[in-house]
Amino acid sequence: MIAAFSVWEPFAIEDEDGGIQGIDLMLLHEVANRLGLKLKSQPCPWRRCLKMLELGEIDVLTSFAYSDERAKFAQYIYPPYSRVNPVFYVNKQSPASITQYDDLRGLAIGSVVDSRYFEPFDSDPSLEKYEAGSEILILRMLEVGRIDTIVGSDANADYQIRKNNMQDAIIKAPFRSDVHNDIHMALSRKSSLIAQHDRIVKIMRDLHKEGFIQKIHEIYWPDVIPVDLPQLDEFPVTPPISSE
Repeated sequence: MIAAFSVWEPFAIEDEDGGIQGIDLMLLHEVANRLGLKLKSQPCPWRRCLKMLELGEIDVLTSFAYSDERAKFAQYIYPPYSRVNPVFYVNKQSPASITQYDDLRGLAIGSVVDSRYFEPFDSDPSLEKYEAGSEILILRMLEVGRIDTIVGSDANADYQIRKNNMQDAIIKAPFRSDVHNDIHMALSRKSSLIAQHDRIVKIMRDLHKEGFIQKIHEIYWPDVIPVDLPQLDEFPVTPPISSE
C-alpha cells in the first residue's frame, strides 16, 4: 500500500531525526496491517501529493477534506477519522471578548496567508486581518500582544501551543462558527486498492468501534475530546463507490 503525506501536525509530524510520526502514520500502518499489506510512505508537498493521487502514483492519501473537485479522482473512505474546526485564540492575560461573530469587528486578527477558514470571515472586508506565513508566527504575535486574536485550525494551533509551552499564555475564545471539516482517508480511483473499498470501510468502522481512533488522538492531540471526533451514528450508511 503506497501512501504519501505532507507534514501537517499533529497528523503528520516530522521529528528531530527527520522521521515522521503522528495520527495519520499510526492509522496507515494499522489499515495496511489489517489488509495484510506492507506500507510504503513518502513525503511530498501537499499539491504534489494531490497530483500523485489523481495520477494513481499512490494508492491512498490521508488528512483529506471533501470537495466535489477532489471527488473526481479520489474515493473517500467513510466514516472520516478526524475533524478540525476554525477556532479563535486570545491572550490569557488580556483576553479580547469574543462570544459572537460581531465581536471580531475592531480587533486585530492574525491569520495564515492563503488559508481558508469559513464564511463570512474569509471574505469579510470589514475585519482587520494581519497575515503571516505560519501558525506559530501569529501565535507569537498574540503572545506578545501585537494582535488581539488569531484564527486557526484547532488541530494545528493546539499542537503548536502545546509544543511551544504557550498553554499559560493563550486560550480559546468562546465563539465557534458552525463550520467544521471532516478528515478522511481517500483512495485513488486509479489504484488497484479501489477493489478493497468495502473492506477498508469495514476496517475504518472497526477502528472507531474498538477505540483505536480515539487512542491515536489522545496520543497526538490530547486537547480534543471524544465528542469532537466524528461519531459512527453520523454515518450509518456508507456511500457506495461513485463513478464521477
